[in-house]
Amino acid sequence: MTTLSGCAWIGFGGGRDAPPDEHGLYATHGGDLQRLDGDREWEMETWEVRSNLSPGTEFVIRHPEARGDADSLKEMIQLRRVAWVRSEITREGDIGPVDGSSWAVTEVDSLRVPFTVETMDGEAGVVRVIPDDRLERGLYSLQLRTRSNTLSARLGVDWNSVDRRQYSATHCVDRYLGEDTRYRPCAQQEQALASRWLRIHLVEPEMRDVAGQRRLVVQGVVINTSERKRRVPTLEAQLRSGDGEVLKRWRFDPATAELEPGDSARFRGEVPDPPSTTRNVHVTFSSLDAS
Repeated sequence: MTTLSGCAWIGFGGGRDAPPDEHGLYATHGGDLQRLDGDREWEMETWEVRSNLSPGTEFVIRHPEARGDADSLKEMIQLRRVAWVRSEITREGDIGPVDGSSWAVTEVDSLRVPFTVETMDGEAGVVRVIPDDRLERGLYSLQLRTRSNTLSARLGVDWNSVDRRQYSATHCVDRYLGEDTRYRPCAQQEQALASRWLRIHLVEPEMRDVAGQRRLVVQGVVINTSERKRRVPTLEAQLRSGDGEVLKRWRFDPATAELEPGDSARFRGEVPDPPSTTRNVHVTFSSLDAS
């Protein structure tokens, strides 16, 4: 028996359903197997069933290349929330409507769904994919990426009962066009555009003694390197130790909200009694979803 993540799938007779006969991606719940992948016409015909699976759904994959240890299998298998694409952003920073589908499977870390895998005794190439937690309502993507091909399927969990606007807002991304199309959470759009066109130059921090209190002065400038007016987002400063640990962080707005091409804006702040282990200061553009 091969054991992955501390357990192995015993198969039919051991309390779980029998493996599928055909190669593919399957959902399983209560002993029933539901095929998930197929051609475009089949996917459209079966969407009503595949979009309203149970939160307790697990998955089964049958493929001759689905072999190896737990880490190898997890590299091949991906379970993600499907994202809603709000806009497309060009290299120049122009924001436009989405060309094509408004739904996408992305590499955004926050949309990954953690899972464990089990192999089946005596059945090579059969893997069970078990989400760590019950699946929340919404849209998902299951993929198996092997050397020879990729199997992919989309599915829904109680999708008919989901508030589509709320789901779109929670799982919102922007598509950044270029040589390699990339996706970022919508909350990071301002940060991403600022990082592309605005440059932060930090002056060497200075320690001062004011009325017997140690105060660290953090100052610098933000420069607009582009050929158009740019908005300057909120800045975030961090005090870090020698090994990179963030000891303190705070956010602040620059003195100037917008910069013309080539213009710059100064920023300055003071930190009373900074941690004694502070070794460097880092200033960047703040993301709305940063912790």
